[in-house]
Amino acid sequence: MLSTILLVGSRDRQLEEILRTIAAQVTAASASDLARLNAASKVPDVIVLDVRNGGGVPAACTAFHRQHPDVGIVIVATALDPALLLEAMRAGVSEVVPEPLSEESLTDAVSRVTSSRGTTEAGKVYGFIGAKGGVGTTTVSVNMAITLGALSKPGRTLLIDFHQSGGDAAVFTGTEPRFSVLNALENTHRLDQNLLRNLVTEVSPNTDLLAAPDRSLGGGLQPESIRKLIAFVAAVYKHTVIDLPRSDGALLESLDQLSSIFVVANQELATVRSAGRVASSLRQRYGRDKVNLVLSRSDRQADIGFDDVEKAVGSRVEHTFPSDYRSALQALNRGRPIALENHNDLSSSFRRFAQKLAGVKSERPAPKPGGLLGRLTQRRA
Repeated sequence: MLSTILLVGSRDRQLEEILRTIAAQVTAASASDLARLNAASKVPDVIVLDVRNGGGVPAACTAFHRQHPDVGIVIVATALDPALLLEAMRAGVSEVVPEPLSEESLTDAVSRVTSSRGTTEAGKVYGFIGAKGGVGTTTVSVNMAITLGALSKPGRTLLIDFHQSGGDAAVFTGTEPRFSVLNALENTHRLDQNLLRNLVTEVSPNTDLLAAPDRSLGGGLQPESIRKLIAFVAAVYKHTVIDLPRSDGALLESLDQLSSIFVVANQELATVRSAGRVASSLRQRYGRDKVNLVLSRSDRQADIGFDDVEKAVGSRVEHTFPSDYRSALQALNRGRPIALENHNDLSSSFRRFAQKLAGVKSERPAPKPGGLLGRLTQRRA
């Protein structure tokens, strides 16, 4: 049973009795009491606002949510009025329960707003940054997100395209998002799971996309907003994959919370030299352990070998993705990531790397015995 619920602005004894079946302690309060609660160190587990008497969502609700974003807020309303729903969303309300009230509807609403609380471990956040243009960073980012999503159940995976303009993750996934990462950055002061759910676009059964915008943010990205967004999505998603641009200094200075940063390169001389500069800069800021190297379109017969790349960049090659330009191009033109296919070496490579990052053991089917022994074994089965 939940510990405490604060019931605000209600004289409905039936509502109070229902809430007492959900929480050990239910305390009645007025909207002015809610305003005074902003500065309190001890707060309830859930706040239930009764707005059936008119007046809308109290202004103190917004201030309280900013001060205590982990406290779930539920509104009890006469009906699901669109204007009220918009007002509630802006104030940080997580659930709206309309009449007729029932113990089941209220219990479900309270359960949903409290399900994300607790001491659950933060999700892993991985950044992929290209050594130079055209090395396949977005291909890697998109397919790694989708592959991690397939491994994350019951959790979900988020892909963030942080390119301020010209980001192609939406094209690669065949989607047309209504909102972008800028909408999230501009609203970090009121960001909650309900708002985030409306900003992302589902690109596969267990993976969401926070897409690149069509416009640039005036004044550039703000490091504090970037950090707040990354911290929030890490608390919501089991895995987050970020497609990082090389040119945004504010973004590259705001990656403290990332689990790993992968520089994507190939075995071409100019790319290797650029990878060395990018990796060196990131290592100075975040340390050697956090910065790693992956190779796209790898070729063991290339003039520049894997050892040469590692020496030039100063980082160990963490993973190699085989060259399959035709399949990758077909996937892009169809808007269907290659990770959704299971019959080629490139998709298998994404799966192996995702399993490594997620700590999932690779499941390889046992070889079937051949000859007489195999036929005898199959016959006994």
